[in-house]
Amino acid sequence: MEDRILKKNPRLRELFSQVYLLYDQPLTISQISFAKKTQVENHILFVGDAAGMITPLCGNGMSMALRGSKIAASCLEMFLGNVYSRKKMETEYQRQWNRAFAKRLRMGRFLQHFFGNPLLSGLLISLLKPFPLLVSTLIRKTHGDPF
Repeated sequence: MEDRILKKNPRLRELFSQVYLLYDQPLTISQISFAKKTQVENHILFVGDAAGMITPLCGNGMSMALRGSKIAASCLEMFLGNVYSRKKMETEYQRQWNRAFAKRLRMGRFLQHFFGNPLLSGLLISLLKPFPLLVSTLIRKTHGDPF
């Protein structure tokens, strides 16, 4: 990809010719697991990538981390104020977290399968091109509500 695409840009070609590479092969995200994760384990509330990692196509993981932190903070506040038991706090956090992110992550994992394979990604893109409304719907389903 560096030779075919990135080095077409004269500035990037210059940068790549001057860098010292740390690894023989480029590192990519293809080895990262986007499998479903748990949000609570051993009474620890997970936020950010620890709670659920968004696929690159769906983007804005930082916003998810901040939103998840807000959900955790409100549940912790109820627990520390003796409104929720520990069990209720953990259950409520998972419920709210899943309400905010589960569908989005599921759609992202589904679409990620297509984009891990050049043939399937090309096929999906060519099938979606004539349907911009469907593309907009997919983007909404993967990027979530404004926060």
